[in-house]
Amino acid sequence: MSGFCAMSLSAIFWPSLLPLEFLIPGVVIALILLYLRNYILLGAICAAIWLSGFTELLLDYQYDSKSKYINAKAEIISLVSQNSDFLSADIRIIKSSLIAYPYQYLRIYWRTEQDIKVGDKYLFSLRPKSVTSVSNEGGFNQQKNLLSKHVIGKANVVEAKQLSSSQSLRAYLIEELIQQTKPLSNRDLLLALLMGERQAFTEQRWQALRSSGTGHLVAISGLHLSVISVWCFLLTIMVLSWLTPSQGLRNLKIAIVLTCASALFYAYLAGFAIATQRALIMLLTVMVLTLWKRVSSPWERLLIALFVVILLDPLAILSAGLWLSFGALSIILLCINRVISDEQVTGVNGVVSKFKIFIMIQLGLSFGLGLLGSLFFGGLSFHSVWVNLLAVPWFSLVVIPFAFIGFLVWWIGQTLGFQFDFGLQLTNWLLEPFSILVNQVVHLPLSWIHIQPSWVIATAYLFLAVTLAFLINQKKKYWIAVILSLPLILQVLSSNRTNETEWKMHVLDVGQGLAIVLEKQGKVLLYDTGAKYGQDFSYAKTVVIPFLESKGLTDVDYIVVSHGDNDHAGGLGVIRNRFADAQLIGDIKNSDLPCDLGLITWQQLSLEFLWPLKPEKGNNGSCVIRVSDTHNSLLLAGDIEKEAEYSLVNLNKHLQSDVLIVPHHGSRTSSTHEFINSVNPKLAIFTAGYQNRYGFPKPDVVSRYTNIGAEKLQTGIEGQISVVFSASAIKTRTYRRTIAPYWYNQLFNFGEFR
Repeated sequence: MSGFCAMSLSAIFWPSLLPLEFLIPGVVIALILLYLRNYILLGAICAAIWLSGFTELLLDYQYDSKSKYINAKAEIISLVSQNSDFLSADIRIIKSSLIAYPYQYLRIYWRTEQDIKVGDKYLFSLRPKSVTSVSNEGGFNQQKNLLSKHVIGKANVVEAKQLSSSQSLRAYLIEELIQQTKPLSNRDLLLALLMGERQAFTEQRWQALRSSGTGHLVAISGLHLSVISVWCFLLTIMVLSWLTPSQGLRNLKIAIVLTCASALFYAYLAGFAIATQRALIMLLTVMVLTLWKRVSSPWERLLIALFVVILLDPLAILSAGLWLSFGALSIILLCINRVISDEQVTGVNGVVSKFKIFIMIQLGLSFGLGLLGSLFFGGLSFHSVWVNLLAVPWFSLVVIPFAFIGFLVWWIGQTLGFQFDFGLQLTNWLLEPFSILVNQVVHLPLSWIHIQPSWVIATAYLFLAVTLAFLINQKKKYWIAVILSLPLILQVLSSNRTNETEWKMHVLDVGQGLAIVLEKQGKVLLYDTGAKYGQDFSYAKTVVIPFLESKGLTDVDYIVVSHGDNDHAGGLGVIRNRFADAQLIGDIKNSDLPCDLGLITWQQLSLEFLWPLKPEKGNNGSCVIRVSDTHNSLLLAGDIEKEAEYSLVNLNKHLQSDVLIVPHHGSRTSSTHEFINSVNPKLAIFTAGYQNRYGFPKPDVVSRYTNIGAEKLQTGIEGQISVVFSASAIKTRTYRRTIAPYWYNQLFNFGEFR
């Protein structure tokens, strides 16, 4: 069991899973290990086989790959976002086969004016696409998040025929509760706590929760199920002890059964979301083991609960919730065991010991879970320690139990035809101090600190070293602590080394668009900003700014906009608001400088503005810049097409460059033979999204660069592409190959696992 769990958890760092053809030999090896009674290796092999097989089974979807559409019968599981006539939702595919597990989900995008409700069933005609998403440092890893939720792909709705409307109790309660809570100031928090519905959350609310490190308090998880279970267990024991005192285990068994029932009901209200299912499995496992009384050690119960969760859902390892839940329980057990082993727990000493346990648990949870959260979310809140110190007890002792009781009273009133909403109003009032607190934390300094992954990992080793030195009673513990501290020491030493001649280019993966960061000695020149869609979404907000913050790059000197098309300039407003002191260069409205600057120097780099000679609309008006030092050169070509390319060649401009950002994403309207030969790049980078609807880069265009011997990279395939220019060499790193080369970051075609 320990081998199975350890191997499964380590899979978050695997470069790949076992190919399908290795599964049968793996089973043979497992049988041999079983015969040899090597249970540790047996568990490890079984974990590798099960995780690989489960993922293969989940991602497999039988359909005609030549067809652009699929027909699927599905149920609406949750509404992700909704505005005017457009919504995003998760649907569960209803299979006709007897074996339905694992359930397969799709993230659909639907333009409709229908009143869509959770639980409704439709026959969909869908245009599917891969679950593969943009991949950059600092940004939200949507691909990993979707896989952890068993979402096997995305799809645009072409047509939908409703088969049945929702008749479920949960759908009815959600609809009624939404209407009932409209006048309440904290209705978004109340709906999240009771039904797991977070549609009503605004961007400001999300920001406040992130900055205070309290997002976990409004996502129904192990904390909420545990609180409800503990209260139900204690109240049941008290009532049974008063009504029917018993010397045996009868009352305990009844209390455990009712506690499990309450946890199941709360999980049902949350829609049995994947994260809630995992927390429920863990809780029920612990309850059953307590009732069974065959496993006495808390560590054994924790290990068995982890084993059961991973056995039922091996992709749980991709979820931050699993690591945070079991990490929290491990920290709690370590702290309790340390204090109890050192001190007496009776009388006055017992009170002191309990106080020490409380302090150690709070500090351990704050720092330990803060580090774990940083690995998943790319940063942490400086104020999360003291905010959670106040908020967690408030939610555990007051808010969650009152919310649940208030909900039950309201529901009973609804059933009897009465308006018993005073419990909901009381909970809304109890949430007000929390709401005020987190809204104020946003405006405090250090409300959110972005941390580079290398620093997080090094600090995690240091935290582990301190934990071992403090909690383990062994003579060699200090040597272990020193060894585990080395990564942080090496990280500090490496960060102090600077190369004044070295500079970097980061071509960000922004789908079908362009956003490039030039970096030298902490200074930044930004070339284009990526696209914007609708009122709320832009790649500047979700990719560019998170990337800069993750790298600690706050000094943006110039923002160059090649031209005004959305895929290049859509995020300009967001960037300008964030970096107000940066100078805007471009032949667009409100720019500080035009593109015809000639030659300027920035951070000892030469910036030659080659095109246009005068402002021009459209792609051929793109701002073309050649960046160079004494050893290396780079050409940023925007979206110029054949006419501009011919003009640049005929004007005898110095075009030769080591690296070329291929014009117009690899379209046939660009990359003429004359232009390519004049530039003669060693590396050609195509900024085109994976399986984009335009088919960029075009195969014949790619072959032109192949013919001159250039290395070719595409952002949609590689993710973020970073190029380091130094006096000795040009080095390239890509997100999927070298920065984060893990199996869940690789490309996934819809309907198959590669």
